[in-house]
Amino acid sequence: MSLLDTLTAYCANQFFTYGDCLQCPHPSGRCSGSCLKCSEEVNFHRIGGRTDYDCQKFMYYYVCRYSWKYCSEIMYALEQIDLSAYPVFNILSIGCGGVPDLMAFEETRPARDTTEIFYKGYDINPYWNPIHKAIKQYTLSTRDITAEFINRDIFDVLSDGKPAVRHYNVIVLEYLLSHFPPDNRMHLASVLFSELIEVVLSNRLSNSPFLFIINDIDHYGVRPLFDILLNKLNNEGYRFSYQKGHFKYRGSDYNDGSVQYFSDQNKFLIPDEIKDEFNCAINCTSAQLIVEVQ
Repeated sequence: MSLLDTLTAYCANQFFTYGDCLQCPHPSGRCSGSCLKCSEEVNFHRIGGRTDYDCQKFMYYYVCRYSWKYCSEIMYALEQIDLSAYPVFNILSIGCGGVPDLMAFEETRPARDTTEIFYKGYDINPYWNPIHKAIKQYTLSTRDITAEFINRDIFDVLSDGKPAVRHYNVIVLEYLLSHFPPDNRMHLASVLFSELIEVVLSNRLSNSPFLFIINDIDHYGVRPLFDILLNKLNNEGYRFSYQKGHFKYRGSDYNDGSVQYFSDQNKFLIPDEIKDEFNCAINCTSAQLIVEVQ
């Protein structure tokens, strides 16, 4: 079984055995008992509703609802890249959550490809910890995937400016920018990109291209942030190529250079019982920036 299959099976089992929602820390003081409702409250910022993923049972639900969709979106991005140019995949994932990017790298490799994957995921949310333990347990059964997780704010990690200890060649930001507060989002994105260039890219793996993947909501509050990274790379004198992609049909051209993917279909056949129980997100909907630094 793949990581995607293993982790969603684990989270589904945990969800059903975790118990009821009587102790759920819902801000209203009373949980409705519907993880779907809580998910909509977080996504649509409903007043008086849940504002973050701060319930363990809800986190298991989240993995089962979104993993197939998010993994598919990253797989579409990886299909735009010549992965054979990468001798290894040393991945730094920021806001890693349930690691759909690691799932995508595993799924995208040809069946006999044994290119080693080292994955370090940062996520400040402690409710991910038991899920990360399950992921590490899975990697112990593989010969070519290693995963480490750090429960810290990435800004604290990068702020001292010391070069990264490991030489990375991939950075993934998966639905991270949209999680920044809207009134401070541009500033935080600018600081993050500057520090990633200074601390990580400057200490890159020497015999490999360097890949940035940003996968996030297709929204006017996020799309312009992609150009901040491109401008910073250009100002620092890096040679790079890039492409922007999106899945949803847009009623107008936002002049952002993004090209719509030929399909928005999920790449997996989700079991009907899982799809119904967890209201699984099916179609891909994100906007992407894919950058290869030479």
